[in-house]
Amino acid sequence: MLSSFLSQLGSLLSPNAKIVTNETVDEFTELLRRWTDSDKQIPGAIVLVATEEDVVNTVKLAVQSKVPFVPKSGGHSSWSTIGQSGIIIDLSRFRGVVVDKDAKSVTVTGGTVIKEVNDAAFEQGLCVPLGNANSLGVIPMAIGGGLTVLATLCGYASDNILSAHLVTAKGELITVSDTSHPDLLYAIRGAGQFFGVVTTLTLRAYPLSILRTPDSTIYSGKFVFPISRLQEVLDVLVPMVVDESNPWTGYFMVCAPPPTLETVILFFPYYFGPTQEAEKFLEPISALGPIVSTGGNLPYVRVNDITEPFCIKDGFKRLTGAGTGVNFFRENVKDFSSKVVELFEELKKTAPDAAASLYAIEWSTYVSPDKKKFEETAFSHKDVKFWFQFMVWYTEPASHGEVSRFEQQAINTVREGQAPEDISTYQNWTRSAPIEIRYRGESRLKRLRALKKEWDPNGVFTRELL
Repeated sequence: MLSSFLSQLGSLLSPNAKIVTNETVDEFTELLRRWTDSDKQIPGAIVLVATEEDVVNTVKLAVQSKVPFVPKSGGHSSWSTIGQSGIIIDLSRFRGVVVDKDAKSVTVTGGTVIKEVNDAAFEQGLCVPLGNANSLGVIPMAIGGGLTVLATLCGYASDNILSAHLVTAKGELITVSDTSHPDLLYAIRGAGQFFGVVTTLTLRAYPLSILRTPDSTIYSGKFVFPISRLQEVLDVLVPMVVDESNPWTGYFMVCAPPPTLETVILFFPYYFGPTQEAEKFLEPISALGPIVSTGGNLPYVRVNDITEPFCIKDGFKRLTGAGTGVNFFRENVKDFSSKVVELFEELKKTAPDAAASLYAIEWSTYVSPDKKKFEETAFSHKDVKFWFQFMVWYTEPASHGEVSRFEQQAINTVREGQAPEDISTYQNWTRSAPIEIRYRGESRLKRLRALKKEWDPNGVFTRELL
């Protein structure tokens, strides 16, 4: 069946498209590379689409032929993989960025990655609230929610989706906007991956002046402390973080970086304002006397450079986590951070190949006076101010069990004492956690399920929400 499908598809694709089926050639191997090898499968074919029409024809024929498929953009998704009976629709040849400076919008296509958009927008004096890694695919990141350092200023990426082109479960290309299928606009702002293949996405952009610097820079620093000072650092950091009047965000990490693999605290602040103002604000951290202390304002387009070491493809990586609000964070972070560090040290002993893993906290507490009041969307975590993240990076398949135990124990530790209605997890991290904590709120789930039954009743784009 697959061979017949591929033969028919080949006659429908544009000249720059390509179908790769030989898994022994280097091109197939390179195309198959992903951020993680966890659950990695070998597809029957990789279809390199080059145009929007290619996507439409591929999806339509696949649906008609009952050939399963998954799209792949930047290659960071744990779900952009499929077995021999299916195909990967690879969007890496179908990419582009159009900046409309007057309309303050950016339109991206197919497999465009974040760095490409940031660079193009910056040249036109604009910035877009996108994710925190240069090589992430813009479209899947945004339609899944879109955590971003700019969330403190202008909302999540999904809040800023203005319109989209979407290939439906019938293989039809439709426009989704405020005036065309507004019900689907609600859905793709946080749950778009379950309703179709988004080929083109238009996002709201913002003038660089929102960064609060005259030269379009953002303050970024690096502070390193020994793990023995965990409680001391948190004593100082917690009051700074929960004060919602300060224009900043950041990462607090516990990890064991090579080559020593000694567990340390890494603190990366992002402050929106001049260097002198940022340094004054961060003085309480500097006064602790970190092992390493660096910082300064850098062009906004380099804001994601700090995450590059974590974006390397290949190897077994898994990202999980849990969200909390300000009050729960304030009262519990010191206790559960100590417990997670103990779990981390145990993991290093039982699975030494996982020593490069990390525990991180990302926050978004400040609310800009100019921040827009966004509409209700499928994204259900706007009340979540803190994301506790566990990125496990290991090399041996034999460590799967130990890694799974660590992840579950770490998440349970964070959630201990949380009210049931406050338990949440970011939907781009997992598809195994209960859907009630990925898409919180009975009315939201009811609405999404109704839309799923209307637009994808047979589960072409996964059976989620059915």
